[in-house]
Amino acid sequence: MAITTQGASYPLESFGPNPAFPSGTGGYQLGAGDLNEPNIQVAVVTSLTGDATLTASQVAGGIISCNKGSDAGLTVTTPTAAALDTANPSMKVGSTFELTITNNNNSGSSSTVTFSGGTGVTVVGSGTVARYGGATYRFVKTGTAAYSAYLK
Repeated sequence: MAITTQGASYPLESFGPNPAFPSGTGGYQLGAGDLNEPNIQVAVVTSLTGDATLTASQVAGGIISCNKGSDAGLTVTTPTAAALDTANPSMKVGSTFELTITNNNNSGSSSTVTFSGGTGVTVVGSGTVARYGGATYRFVKTGTAAYSAYLK
């Protein structure tokens, strides 16, 4: 059976091996919409020099760069799962996004970054990022106000 666009009200470009990206809530495809749609994340680097609880916007940025500037640890905590749900209302169970934590502290060997989950977010795997190291976590929505952040 042949597919034709004769008399169609949509452009021919909507067909082909690479369909147009859907717009999803908020204009970016951060896990919104069909689970088989492409997942686009706009990278924004958040720099931290001290302990912090991240906002949903900082998590959506995808990169957290830590440098305390002293030979001491730094703790980074995710927002609550409820806050992530509020910021991403179209995410379905099984939707994913990634967050990378880097530790750029060159002040001493005790300069580790501890990554922990806020209420409703479970960190799976090591939550410690060594000096000059980095770790990427894949967040998976597991239910309403529930996420697991898996170390990659």
